[in-house]
Order: sequence, then C-alpha cells, then structure tokens
Amino acid sequence: MSDAGEQREREAAKLTRHEGLGGLEMLAARYRDHAYALHTHPTWVFGVVVAGVEKLRIGSRSHFAPAGSIIIVNPEEPHDGEKGAPAGWAYRTCYPDAALMAEIAEDLELPGLPMFSGGIVEVPELARAFVRAHRLAGQALEQEAAMLAVLRDLVRRFGDGRHRDRASDGGETARRFRLYGELIAADLSAGFDLAHLAAAAGVTRFQVIRDFHRAAGMTPGQYLRDRRVRAASALMKTGMPLAEIAAATGFADQSHLTRVFKAIKGLSPGAWRAAA
Repeated sequence: MSDAGEQREREAAKLTRHEGLGGLEMLAARYRDHAYALHTHPTWVFGVVVAGVEKLRIGSRSHFAPAGSIIIVNPEEPHDGEKGAPAGWAYRTCYPDAALMAEIAEDLELPGLPMFSGGIVEVPELARAFVRAHRLAGQALEQEAAMLAVLRDLVRRFGDGRHRDRASDGGETARRFRLYGELIAADLSAGFDLAHLAAAAGVTRFQVIRDFHRAAGMTPGQYLRDRRVRAASALMKTGMPLAEIAAATGFADQSHLTRVFKAIKGLSPGAWRAAA
C-alpha cells in the first residue's frame, strides 16, 4: 500500500531504534486526529511528511508542511504538531543525539555542533533519500550507511550554527531560569506553583511567567509537563512499573501519565517501552 493509502487508514505509530547509530530513535506514524502538545527534545528532530499536511509550530513560527517537506527542529526548541488538512498526515522522523551529530560535524570539519534556522525545507531528492533510509528497518548495515549519508547531507546543506539556546544567554533571565529548572528537576513529583518559584528567585509571579516565555518559549506548566515526560521516558527503560513511574514523576496516576505521554510522544508508554 502507498504512503497515501496507509495514511487514510487508522492512526498508527511505530518506534524503532538503531543501535549502530547510537540507539537512534526512528518513528513512522500516521495521524488523523492526534495533536502533539508543545514539547521539546534533548536531541535534534529530522522528519519528512510522506502524505497529507502537518500544521506545526517550531519556536515562535507557525508552518504548514505538505507531503515532501523536511522538518528540522533543534534541541530544546519547543514545537507541536497537528493535522493541516482533514485527512491528517503521515511522516517519518528520527532523533539524532549530540554524539551522532558531533561525529557528522567532525567529518565535515565544522567548528561545533550544527544548528539550523530553516524549520521547514523543500528538497525533493533529499526527502526521498531520507524516506528510503528510514524504510530500511531490518537491514542494519544498509540503514546505518544510508541514514548517516542523508543526515550528513542535511547538515552540510542546512546546518548554519546561527541558532542559540535562549536559556544559555547571559543575564538575569537566564540565571533565574536555571534556578527554576534546578528546583523542578530536584523533585518532579512535587507540586509546584508560581508563588514557590517566584519566592525562590525573589521576583513576582508575573516575572516567572515572562522568564519561561523568554528562556524556553513555553509556559511554566508546559515546561514542567515536558520535564516530567522526559523523566518518565528514562525510567521506562528500566523495569519500573508504569504506576510507580507516574508517581515518581508527578503524574496523578498511570492513566494521567498515559494521556500526557501520548500527547507528547505520539504513542503510548507501552509501545514506547517495547521499542526501548
């Protein structure tokens, strides 16, 4: 069945990992009604829409990505996604980490890790190469070589190094934001409110809201949810039961964890854990 035909079927998502690429996560999904909540990744995101249209926000910009579009998201850059047409969209994505991107940067003799400013790019032959490499699941050596080649080409053509993590900039906003992050990371199961964060930083609740917007492009609640899901993802690689993971990371119960996890990851905790 063609990608367009597959996309018209029920929603589905499958995550695989390639150990030869440092455990590179690769997602193949089709969505009709699913909508991603605003979130971030510690990795890069590269994807190609193979059918339909995705509507998404990357940073402060909104985009429509039709079939054939290449999606590029930098680490820690907030983004979401939903259908941009009634039938939804299907796409294939991967999430290379810093070690893999550093290897590519070294081969290209770049001075540092590559960053991107495009968000959505249209290069049909590169999009086709990405999809071909992605489809080689089960052919480990062939997929390793093909994916390395296409990622290298993406970096060579579009990596420009101009992106900067807003939270790494100097100044009082960055200092306070680091404090908020440390407080949240110290106990994800705790209940947080704006007054607690404001008192710790010696500012008003309104300033806390502004700090999160400027440093992370998210509300405090969105940031907290994002970090809880990241922590839950890490614990899912262990044998800890999902109910215990939910309690440890601040979710009301396993059902709450499942709802929020799927809104950010695009698949259930069980499906994600099976791939892990």
